[in-house]
Amino acid sequence: MTGSGEDAHRAPGRLAALLIDASTEAIGAAGGHAGGVYLRSHTPGVLRLAVLAGLPGPLFKPWWRLHVDRPFPVADAYRLGVDVVLPNSTETMRRYPQFAAGLPFQFGSLYVPVVGASATYGVLTVLRPAATDAAEVLSAREPGPGPT
Repeated sequence: MTGSGEDAHRAPGRLAALLIDASTEAIGAAGGHAGGVYLRSHTPGVLRLAVLAGLPGPLFKPWWRLHVDRPFPVADAYRLGVDVVLPNSTETMRRYPQFAAGLPFQFGSLYVPVVGASATYGVLTVLRPAATDAAEVLSAREPGPGPT
């Protein structure tokens, strides 16, 4: 039955499955350990963490919802429409000290906007082992928009 309540309940499950698959694939492609997808929320100017793979959710509770005007890599990737590559904690601390202070371990990260023909829908994120520089992270990826 098209348009039934049953279809409406299945759609979120299928979306979650697609987002989990995309996160898992991105984690593998980037040599990462964890990742997720932020999507626009119903609240204007706010992104919400729709899926998280590889880490317990409570660890990311401070970042479940992010305003797009905040100085965080997810917000910059979304707002500017460019990849943000943070190869290690030194670069993360230099560019996003508020974010680095909340994660007390060595890591690198990658933030890629999820764009359609006319809109940006969210950001795909990957936490990965630290690297010497952004070129080392990017060498493992397919070509795309340049990092910020």
